[in-house]
Amino acid sequence: MGLIEDSITLYRREMLIFKANLKTNMVRSLIFPLVIIIFFGNIGNSIRNTPVAVVNYANNAQSLEFMNALSADQTINIVSETNQQSALNMLQLGNVQLVVIILPNFPSSDPSNPGIQVYYSNTQPTTISAVLPVIRSYAQHFEPSGISTASSIPSGIANMQSSGGVSSSSLYSTTSNYLDFLIGGLLAMVIVFSALFSGGIAYISDRQLGIIKAFLITPINKNAIVASRILSGATQGLITVLLALVVGMLFGARIAMGLMGLVYILVVTLIVGIAFSALSMAVASRVKRVDAYAMFAQAIGLPLWFISGGIVPTASLPSWLSVFSVVDPLTYATEINRAVIMQGFISTTQAVTDFSVLLAFAAILVVIGFSSFKSTIE
Repeated sequence: MGLIEDSITLYRREMLIFKANLKTNMVRSLIFPLVIIIFFGNIGNSIRNTPVAVVNYANNAQSLEFMNALSADQTINIVSETNQQSALNMLQLGNVQLVVIILPNFPSSDPSNPGIQVYYSNTQPTTISAVLPVIRSYAQHFEPSGISTASSIPSGIANMQSSGGVSSSSLYSTTSNYLDFLIGGLLAMVIVFSALFSGGIAYISDRQLGIIKAFLITPINKNAIVASRILSGATQGLITVLLALVVGMLFGARIAMGLMGLVYILVVTLIVGIAFSALSMAVASRVKRVDAYAMFAQAIGLPLWFISGGIVPTASLPSWLSVFSVVDPLTYATEINRAVIMQGFISTTQAVTDFSVLLAFAAILVVIGFSSFKSTIE
């Protein structure tokens, strides 16, 4: 038989083994996302008395009602200011976390010209993710079309103007929370661990049991052994990611892009799953013991997740770690996941860049995976 037929045959074997241990595999797949979501998913819910500067240029009955609603919320501590410049200076100095500008046209019925603008700093992402939705919810009582938001740049915040187009934060969208942010990074991590453990450990176990040697003496294409395990690892990763996504949705996460967003996530999962399944085969071909391989998987998986912005934005990382995040493939996988989950769209430029990096990374690791296996049997 040829490579494709042999790969399909061995792939079916791997998936039958996965099915035979389905309950154990399902529980193992759910534990990691559950622990992460339970421990980190509610960050921001306990935030109280966040200092927010409010500049009321409208000074009408509706604007005063809006300010009273903000003042009554325990999440916010209103600091009134007379003009935008002084409020933005307070934001620059860190005396407030957000600046709310109530423009003279408030309440506005024109979606392209909202009557409320909000400026905020990137230095406190958890706080911003908790407070922005609160401000938005109160504003929608007066302006159903929403508010204009802009992520401030500390070095040039004093020059920011109250007019202009809508710009969204590079950390969180105005309709999302930290749970949505966390799920975007969690999905990338889930596929990495699933691929590393389902591929490499199974291969080492089969080699210890003599199964690999039995395959090698049969008239099959030897590359099918690697190809089948890469495909099975990617498939198991897809299943694991879907389970993690279901868990996230049960806790309140949503995909802003809808069904198309799910397609993006699954494509990213497939590419990353193939890449790390190939990596698992490359390492497992050299490592003889399961415990040594497990240590490697944790040593490579966790750091890649942390520097990819899995828990905190990459902008919040120390400068020396930010350099590594640029070359971390999980950074690009996480960017795509978060764009479709939080923003509901992804630009063509970002999609082309991120997918190009992931495809190049996967291609390199696939070549390394096949080469490592071939060199160990010759």
